[in-house]
Amino acid sequence: EVWVNYQPLNAIRISLSPSYVVSKDQLQYVGQNNFKGEERYLVGKIDQRTLGISLRINYTINPNLTIQYYGQPFISRGTYTDFKYIVNPLSKVYGEKFVQYNPQQIQMASQGDHYTIDEDKDGSTDYTIGDPDFAFVQFRSNLVLRWEYLPGSEIFLVWSQGSTGFGNPMDDLTRSLNEQILGQKMENIFLLKATYRLVL
Repeated sequence: EVWVNYQPLNAIRISLSPSYVVSKDQLQYVGQNNFKGEERYLVGKIDQRTLGISLRINYTINPNLTIQYYGQPFISRGTYTDFKYIVNPLSKVYGEKFVQYNPQQIQMASQGDHYTIDEDKDGSTDYTIGDPDFAFVQFRSNLVLRWEYLPGSEIFLVWSQGSTGFGNPMDDLTRSLNEQILGQKMENIFLLKATYRLVL
């Protein structure tokens, strides 16, 4: 994560903060199934990558009138591999906590939306799990005009804009940002708030 602050004028301050996070977990929970009367708690190795950019602009027109803007495009993508089921979660030996499926036991279905698991390798499906891969894309922004029309009394005009979508986990992060944010219709919300300080 990097923070960049720029103040071209005393009245204007701009902050930019891009971030990129890589998170990996060998035993991320996926789901559970029943196999011959026994519960199967399924986990997998997740490779999650998150990209975001935060932009803030503060403009002070005068002490009683300010404009603030905040915007953040954000995407998080996770892909799963090395599926396993837990057999001894309290074991102090890492390799004894689980049994990993081999390629003969787990296959992606032809529809591409779930896995079929043949745990006993008898040629028939024992249970299935949905494909847990994901790509979540979101954009949020707020533009706030604040006017202190009397000492202690203010009016706020807020414009909130955003969109949420789901990308293709196989696409790169920048492509999902472009298609799922720039190519989507934005949701717009306008708010007006007024306060009045009553002096007795």
